[in-house]
Amino acid sequence: MYERYIDEAELRTLRERYGDFPVEHHTLTVGEMFFERARTPVGTGRRAEILAVVVRPDGLVLVHTKRFYPPGIYRLLSGGIRTGEPVERALEREIREETGQSIAGRCLIGVLTYTILHKSERIDFASYVYRVDVPNSTVWVEDDEEEISDLRWVPFSALEEICQQLRQVPEGWRDWGEYRALGHEFVLRHKARCNLR
Repeated sequence: MYERYIDEAELRTLRERYGDFPVEHHTLTVGEMFFERARTPVGTGRRAEILAVVVRPDGLVLVHTKRFYPPGIYRLLSGGIRTGEPVERALEREIREETGQSIAGRCLIGVLTYTILHKSERIDFASYVYRVDVPNSTVWVEDDEEEISDLRWVPFSALEEICQQLRQVPEGWRDWGEYRALGHEFVLRHKARCNLR
């Protein structure tokens, strides 16, 4: 069970808990560098990912950057869903690892699926997009392997500028920037579903 990026029984369970939610698909044709980067986690037991809009009590949203990102690029938190791992369990684990906090509330915004193409090869992947409420603003990274170099609280409206920055990353990062921008645009499109503002 939970072997594929989309598990139909799991989707039914999520709909029972959260009601109907949007599922959108994107096809991305990418270069070899991004394709290999995308293939590596899938080949090592990662079936999908969590994309989390982490919100503290005053409404600010958590974004992060990593040591190797282009300068000034921040984005929402994300983390892998392991093969065999339920989405909800992965959400709790990733939030604990990347913020040090437990979840005070959650809402499933929706699911983004992707077909990532390079020449004759393809990867199927998905982002399960959540709003996650945490009890306070004190966050820290428990997993050093994440290589997170900074965490920052920003207004929800800052996601629009983050989308623009992701689409304007340097040449070698363009496929990654396009992929990441899609998730942030999905959040902005469906913000009313989980009362984001």
